[in-house]
Amino acid sequence: MARTSILLAGLVLCLAACGSGSHHSAARTTTRSCTDPRAARDLARLRADVAAIRIAARKPTKNTLDGNPAVNHATDRFLADEGRAHVSLLAKNRFIDHAAAALVGSCQQCFQALEAGRPIPAISHAGACGS
Repeated sequence: MARTSILLAGLVLCLAACGSGSHHSAARTTTRSCTDPRAARDLARLRADVAAIRIAARKPTKNTLDGNPAVNHATDRFLADEGRAHVSLLAKNRFIDHAAAALVGSCQQCFQALEAGRPIPAISHAGACGS
């Protein structure tokens, strides 16, 4: 009997605690104080660049080491946009993952260029706003 009342009291406290913080946590997740207003535009540009790489990689190529002109152009544009994007290093690293996955089997040198451009040594997990 005592165990049941303790369990019931704990459950009531848990439910009360969950309900009281929901308004604050929703506000915290929707607003970030370190978001650059240019980040949304840059993210859209990087997504479009990855899509362009994916489309270009579907085109036939004679030499998978060099790729085709469309893949080379799309990869160059992605690297230029990624270099000047105002997003975190972790986001840049993840976009490089997506671009490299889109290139698989179509251009080895493009893949190596993407790997060389990774910001891994500079990534710090301590700050969420590093770019």
